Amino acid sequence: MKHQADIRPSDAELAVAARGGDCACLGVLLERHRARLYAAALGVLGYGPQAEDAVHDAFLIALRHIGDLKEPQAVVGWLLSILHRCCLQQLRRRRREVLTAEVPDRPDDGPSIEERLEKVALREWVWNALGKLPESQQATAVLRYFGSYHSYEELAAILAVPIGTVRSRLSEAKRKLAEMLLETAGGVDPDAASQSRQHHRFYDEVFRSFSRPGEYDRHLSHFAEDLHLVRGGDRAVFGRSFLTQEIRDDHEAGVLIEPQRIFGTGNISVIEGRFCNPPEDPFHCPPGVAFVVVRRSGQAKRLHIHLSPRSPRIDDD
Repeated sequence: MKHQADIRPSDAELAVAARGGDCACLGVLLERHRARLYAAALGVLGYGPQAEDAVHDAFLIALRHIGDLKEPQAVVGWLLSILHRCCLQQLRRRRREVLTAEVPDRPDDGPSIEERLEKVALREWVWNALGKLPESQQATAVLRYFGSYHSYEELAAILAVPIGTVRSRLSEAKRKLAEMLLETAGGVDPDAASQSRQHHRFYDEVFRSFSRPGEYDRHLSHFAEDLHLVRGGDRAVFGRSFLTQEIRDDHEAGVLIEPQRIFGTGNISVIEGRFCNPPEDPFHCPPGVAFVVVRRSGQAKRLHIHLSPRSPRIDDD
């Protein structure tokens, strides 16, 4: 009898099923690598809304193009390539909706998005998902992705709203569609969901303990003695002692850390939180912080710290 861990589908198997139109398997695949993709986006764009937007963009482009994937065993590299392009588009401040952007090195002189979605049998899922959006977002998204008018100016004229409203509605619709796609993973890979919950509880306790004297010492052993610590644009340093000193400095300054979003899979976990500064020094730390933890053999070997003037949104991941 096979152990449960042995029967979990591989990335290639999920990609083949998704390519055949199984949206749940595409959701599993994206959920499995969401933390890795987000960590990569943080490395390019820093902590802020652009990194999260780039990941959502990559999800939706993958939804559009999964039927064209020719090498299922290379699906992770394919996803990272899509993400890299999305990050570059964010950096270049391109003004068009990236759902129409192409998979790297694949020119789009072929079928429309509707025809592509029919080809991979995912069109029904997209229509059902669009139907769950608020009416204003639904109308904007349907016009944008399935209508004959594609420019923001034309959509604004049709809907009689400012161009900025069109942009904000499409941005929110894109985020919700990406979240619905991830939700399809829950019933297919319960083992991964259970592991994710365990990591959530563990890291919530670890990072909250950093603000409590006498408690963080027992969690520091989770971080390797030769920890690779990267903080923003600063030069990387090696050694758990640097993390220990950062924790002590924040504690002495009266700064608290409150984790608010924790997610991950495999060997990567992302912890988003906010700093609570003391009343006498309200600007000691910026409000937002993201930690990217990379594990090896159950121990954290790399830790990336990204600071932001923006606190993370709170939701249930």
